[in-house]
Amino acid sequence: MLAVAGPAGAQQTLTSGSNLSVDAATDGRLVFDLQESIWVLPEDGVSAEKITAIDTPARRPRWAPLDDAILYQARIDGLDQIGLYRFASDVALSLGNSQYLNQHPSWHPFGERILFSSDRQQSGFDVWEYDLATGLSWRITFRAGDELEPAWSPDGRDLLYIHQIDQQWSLMMRRFGQPDRALVTSRTRLSSPGWRPDGSLVTFMRHDESGPRIDMIILSEPPLVRPLVEGEAFVAAPVSWQDRQTMLYTVDGAIRRRNFNSWTSAGIPFRASVAPSVAAAPTAQPARELSTIDEPAGRLVIRTDRLFDGIGGGYQDNIDIVIDGGRITALEPRGERPGEVIVDLGPVTALPGFIDSFAALPDGFGDELGALLLSLGVTTIVAETSEAAGQDATWSGKATPGPRLLDAGDAATVAALQQGTVSFADANTPGISKLLQARQAEWLPRAAPRRRYAEMSDLKAKAGKLVIGSRPNDLPPGLALHAEFLALAASGLTGEQVLRSAGVNAATYLKLGLALGRIAPGSRADLVLVDGDPLQNVADLQKVVGVVRNGRFFSAIGLIEQATAASDVE
Repeated sequence: MLAVAGPAGAQQTLTSGSNLSVDAATDGRLVFDLQESIWVLPEDGVSAEKITAIDTPARRPRWAPLDDAILYQARIDGLDQIGLYRFASDVALSLGNSQYLNQHPSWHPFGERILFSSDRQQSGFDVWEYDLATGLSWRITFRAGDELEPAWSPDGRDLLYIHQIDQQWSLMMRRFGQPDRALVTSRTRLSSPGWRPDGSLVTFMRHDESGPRIDMIILSEPPLVRPLVEGEAFVAAPVSWQDRQTMLYTVDGAIRRRNFNSWTSAGIPFRASVAPSVAAAPTAQPARELSTIDEPAGRLVIRTDRLFDGIGGGYQDNIDIVIDGGRITALEPRGERPGEVIVDLGPVTALPGFIDSFAALPDGFGDELGALLLSLGVTTIVAETSEAAGQDATWSGKATPGPRLLDAGDAATVAALQQGTVSFADANTPGISKLLQARQAEWLPRAAPRRRYAEMSDLKAKAGKLVIGSRPNDLPPGLALHAEFLALAASGLTGEQVLRSAGVNAATYLKLGLALGRIAPGSRADLVLVDGDPLQNVADLQKVVGVVRNGRFFSAIGLIEQATAASDVE
């Protein structure tokens, strides 16, 4: 993606970007999103200009009918919102009610109103319309499930939207004065509906095992569904039409132009001068030294049928994990060990302890919270608290065990944590309802998951560097991290990739070196022992039977009983 790079701190020139979406103005200008900013490309030019007034993460821009304004989807305080930029005033505004998730903005062809999807009625996403002059909004779809990505026809009479319920997607049309009708129904995802300028056909994207493709529906009676463009790495965004024959779309970081009747497309070059990316915020983290606190004397051997060392390559079978004090000193084939203390757990899986790189702890939490967190496999947690040092010492001992607690630090470090960690769990994450019925939930703060995203993100391209920070999902600590595991699995990540996001990736990001996130000689003795096969089924990470923290073994049941007994006494 990097075309030209100057010295450190100098601007960089980009000629492509990931997840681009593009829209064409009637005067030939293009608008597209790049690195969470909005850029305008002049007609027949190659140097794009960033709209600097838009200072929040933004994507999916759409021109107003008169080319004098741009709608876009902004990310504000962890929620998607609708942004509006007007060229005349050079001002960017947030529209609608910011308490709710608002997505997929599009214009009415007269330019006086906008459409969007919102979850404000707590009935899934519905299509809403917003009047720019008065600020009033009203709901216009009422189906069960989600109604997404609405688009008015060029004459403003007919409505398109995607309806999704359970595992079924439909492309819906509402003709003026007629009931809604499904044009296409699929068991795989449909997205990105749009209209040809003359209203004669609609386009949409179909996502199946062979990859995404653009289909069209000729609005005859009955409607005819035909493939339009396939065999390219499409970005999920509506096709944009420069005129009746010329369409634009984005593929693998590039903008493409294609004639409706052509078999080939041509690239539209651009150059965008950007400041060096700060997305690689791992370098912004200060180095962290782990204290040695109350490590036990003597040797302990943890024996399980298999282990995942946190680095890769699947499982290792019949390995003894040898621990001296609070550190792992050897991984050895299972054998006779006369006189040594062996915890033989049989057919369970040993994993590196889970790291939550940016978590939220409840106000006034007590010592007993540590045992609950450990019972969920969380052995290291980073949070904003002035009590970190004292609580870390308390939780490092045998009497009141808990995870290693690291202070998030000053405002700059907190900002880096917010930027460098990811959180995708929400109310629609598969398996979250069952997770929140876990035994520990009874003694953790109550919290109902909220809707934060319209659909699950495809994170496969970023899997190698993801670091989980559960704080944005507003769920109780411990359970919040497991919710993120479920969300990453639902997005297509493998069990190994999920574990690395709370293991070696997290340890690297927090500048902890080789101390955490792996089962290897020299690493701290923080382990999670689960009953299942988490590389194949991430939900098995919830089946914690025991943990090793600071070189001491604790059963999950014993930890829960210890925490609940302390709560009952209080």
